[in-house]
Formats: sequence, C-alpha cells, structure tokens
Amino acid sequence: MVRPPPIAALRERVAASYPLVLLVTGEEERARRLTSELARAEGMAFAQAEAGRAALEPAAIQALCIAADDPGRTLAFLPDAHRLFGDAAFTRKVRERVPALEANRSTLVLCAPVERVPVELERDMAIVRLALPDGAHLASLVDALLRAGRMEISDFDRDRVARALRGLTESQALRALRRVLGVHRGLGPDAVEDLAREKRDLLGAGGLLELVDEAPVLDDVGGLDQLKAWLTRRRDAMTDRARAFGLPEPRGILLLGVQGCGKSLSAKATAAVLGLPLARLDVARLFTRDFAPEENLRRALTLAEALAPVVLWLDEIEKAFSGMGASGGADGAMSRVFGAFITWLSERSAPVFVAATANRVDGLPPELLRKGRFDEMFFVDLPDAGARAQILAIHLARRGRDPAKFDLAALANLADRRNGAELEQAVLDALTAAFHDGRDIGAQDIADSIEATVPLVETYEEDVKALREWARRRARSAASNRNLAELYQAAARAGADERRSRPFVAPVPVAAVQPTATSTSTPPRRNP
Repeated sequence: MVRPPPIAALRERVAASYPLVLLVTGEEERARRLTSELARAEGMAFAQAEAGRAALEPAAIQALCIAADDPGRTLAFLPDAHRLFGDAAFTRKVRERVPALEANRSTLVLCAPVERVPVELERDMAIVRLALPDGAHLASLVDALLRAGRMEISDFDRDRVARALRGLTESQALRALRRVLGVHRGLGPDAVEDLAREKRDLLGAGGLLELVDEAPVLDDVGGLDQLKAWLTRRRDAMTDRARAFGLPEPRGILLLGVQGCGKSLSAKATAAVLGLPLARLDVARLFTRDFAPEENLRRALTLAEALAPVVLWLDEIEKAFSGMGASGGADGAMSRVFGAFITWLSERSAPVFVAATANRVDGLPPELLRKGRFDEMFFVDLPDAGARAQILAIHLARRGRDPAKFDLAALANLADRRNGAELEQAVLDALTAAFHDGRDIGAQDIADSIEATVPLVETYEEDVKALREWARRRARSAASNRNLAELYQAAARAGADERRSRPFVAPVPVAAVQPTATSTSTPPRRNP
C-alpha cells in the first residue's frame, strides 16, 4: 500500500483553513521544519513560539495573536502544547481567537507528544499524527550522509539500510547512521547488522516493543504438523503476487492450549516462516509508563506499523484482557485499551501479522475471539508419541547428542501425558545426572528423569478437559489426531500394566482337579 507523505494530512487541513490542528509527535524539530516548509509552499507567513513557564506571557500568546490578527494568512507553530492545555487562561485565549483565525484563513499548529485535547477545544481542533519516517525518507537520509562523506552505495544496500532503520525517528536514524559510518567507514553487511542491534537497543529503551533478535525456526518445534502446514501456506500469501491474485494480507493467529506445549515457541517461529522481523508487545507495560495506557498502546501499535512488515507477538494475552467484554468488571482504562486494541485488530491496514497465545479461554472476551480479528485459532494439545519423540530429538541434538543413539520411541511411550517443557527438563535433568557421575548421558538417565516427573496435566486434569471440550467446537487442531495404531498401543500398554499389578497365582495342573459329587462337569470322554 502506497502511503501519503507524512505532512499530507496537515497540508489538507491547512489548505482547508482549519483554525486549530494538534500535531501529535515526539519529533518536535522535524515537526517544526515540516510546518515551516508547508507555510512556504502555501505562501503563508510562519510564526513560532517557545513553550514553557513564559509561554502564557509573550511567546505563545504572541504567536497566537499574530496568526489571528494578521490580515494575511499565517501558519503558527507552538510546541509542548499538552503542558499549556492545563492552564484555563490559555485555553480561554485560544477559544477567543478561533473566529479570527477562521476569518484570516490562518492555522495554529499545536505540537504535542500525546493526544490530549481540552474539552473546550474539541469541536475546533483537528488531530493529525505525524508518522515515523518511511523507507523513502530514510533512504534520502542515507544518500545525504553518503554524499557528505563522498561515499557511494548500491540501490540494494541502500534499501537494506533503510529497512534496518525503520521504526526510528529521524534524529535517532541520523545518530545511528553517523555512528555506524564512523565505525565501519561504509554501509556493508556488518554495518547493517550494527544498525539492527542499535535499533533493538533504542526501541527496547522505550519499553513498549521489544525486538527479538533470533526467532526459532519450525524445525525447533516438535509435532504440530497442521499448524506448520498452515503457516507455510501463509508465507506465499505475504507477497505482492498474492495481492495481485486477490488475497488480503494475512492478519494473524491465536494459539490456545495446554501450558508448556509449544504455543510461545510456535508464535516466535512464525516470524522465521514468514521471513519477517519479530517484535514482542508486553501489554502489562502499557500500564507502567508515563503516559495513559491507551496512549501507550497507540504508540506501540504505531511503532509496529512503522516496522511493518513484521510479526507482533503477544504472549499469554488472557492475563491482559481477562474479564473484559460485556459482563466484565474491568476498570475504565483497561476497557479503553481493550476497545482500542480490538478495533486496531479489525481495521489495521499495515502488514502486521499478530501471533497471540493464551493458556486459558474462560476469561477471554468473546469480542477477541470473533472471526476477523485473527485468520485462525489453533488448539495446541499435549504432544502424541510421535511429537514426543521429535521433541526429545530436538533437545538432544541442541545439546550435542546424536538422537539416533537413543530409543526415542520407547522414551516417547514412557513419557505419555508429558508436555514439551517437561520433556526438555527431563533431558536437562538427565544431563545433570550424567555430568555429576562423570559420564555421558544414556537412555536410562532420560527414562529415570521422565518417570520422576509428575505431569502438570494431572494437577489440572479438569481444566484441561474443559479446555479440550471448548476447543473441540471452536478452534482448529494444531496437530493431526492420534492414529488408531497409537490408540491400540496405548490400550495394550494399559492392559499390560493392569496384568502386572495383579498378584501372582501359580496355575493348578488339570490332572489335580477331581470332580465332586455335586459337580456338573462333564466327565472326560474315553477313547474307544
């Protein structure tokens, strides 16, 4: 989708003689420059003021009065307006000047990092959000710095650098570029990796989104063949060729299921399948920052869209939105955050693929589960025998052991009802025991660890049954159903266990059984 230039929305309001415009951005200098350039392009006078303690005295009021009283068209710029809106006298002054601003076809641009409008000015104030620099703007910054340093770059490398900078403000991008150029004397592959690391640190310092450097791949996930096939098909759906074919952008998945069975791992692996960067949104952080929670959410989602195409990972989403919905008792702030989030889920146009996980569904609001928020909901159950063998093999190989040297089928059968996290821990416990004894790990070590593990599912048996029953009618299974052979094998093992548990009784020889007088047994026939 081709996006309009970042100043286009402001230009439209100024051309239409809107008296008041709130320009929401944290990039004050960029906003000032763009507003000044817009005034020049529109043939308007430009006035600016410095906010602060004296803002109500000369500067802000002077800029406001110039814009209102000058018979010529004027475009005035006032920074840090959110600090002035708390002053009733300033709000009153602005309201009094609105008719004059309209008469002169002038505009007062109030710049603020947050969307906070006094109720008295809501009817006269237009709100414009200044988008973060897009790829074309970032590429122009790269070209300008390289020209100043008399360096050249190919179109391919320029695009790579611009992608690495997406999500940063103009000033952040310039500082990162200057540092990297000073260190690497160019913008080769090492410089691009350095830029990506710096972007991760800068965004992490903001606290709302966390960029995940190394997302796992599907080979790191055991089982879940249906989910893997679905994700693989969606990889091609992310291309321009799919748009030309008529396919919309994939929207995302919601993974529900038993704890420790690979939901978070699969959500992260989605990024590797789709070939996209991975960003994690911790909803709890929205309530621990300086701004209002709904403003924090808007900033986080705006940043995700600036990073697009990207996978946005929300882990254990039920902890954030549990109890929401028509009958929920959540407070007002949480209700507003939830409403803004589900609206964005439905209406977003940027290619942001949402991968969310949940362990419990009884507290999730029905609005979140409605079709259209996500492309599909998958239920992740306990791994079957084949998946358990794959999981054991993955963790053995990850720790430098050859899985082929272990009887994985026997270990998988022994590990019935264990989840993926418990299987990983069994391998770690076995390694610890072998290391303590001064030898290498053996299959018996893993078997002992498995038998010593009490499955989590036994503690939450009723909860798991309720979750399975809920998912049976509402979600798609992430793995193929167990085949009949495995079910027969499980029944045979159960029968064998039951026979072994019975007390041993020595068999009585047939010849020793003598019929009694009251016996109705048929006497043995004699051979003729």
